[in-house]
Amino acid sequence: MRIFQTTQAVGFLAAAAVIFLLLAATPTCAQTDFSGLPIKPGDMVWITPPAGPTFGGTLTAVTATTLSVDGRDVRFEPGLKIAREGDSLLNGILIGAAIGVPAGLTVGAEACLDSERWKCAVGGSVTWGAIGAFVDWLRKGRTLIFEAPAATTPGARLVPSIAPGRKALSVVLSF
Repeated sequence: MRIFQTTQAVGFLAAAAVIFLLLAATPTCAQTDFSGLPIKPGDMVWITPPAGPTFGGTLTAVTATTLSVDGRDVRFEPGLKIAREGDSLLNGILIGAAIGVPAGLTVGAEACLDSERWKCAVGGSVTWGAIGAFVDWLRKGRTLIFEAPAATTPGARLVPSIAPGRKALSVVLSF
């Protein structure tokens, strides 16, 4: 009976984690200029041109068509990527929490002799999630804030379009 309850709790936590990840996903839209980027002069940015090496520096000016990074002007071109220094703590929290669930159920189970095991799983998840957030906070990574769509090559493709009461096949031409 106790094993079934533990399996049920782990299944519930796994389903909750999947639902959380799906709800945390954000749609991306193609952007053809630099207006609305979450950066300001003085920020440290990293630029990856489509046909060159990545370079970084301090952002000195931002306009809709040009970024100035340490005296170099960067214009919009297909395949351009821009990242800023720093990343979200979310991935550290999720990795730590994923380690904490089995750690709480196995190693931490010794502390849960008088209570239910799912409490050990939650406690391990919270503890290890906090440790993961701390480690991620110490590490200075990069966050991709802009990715220009790559240049399309001429072609044609078939795309199914299925909706309630509608079944169709569309032809998409790119040129």
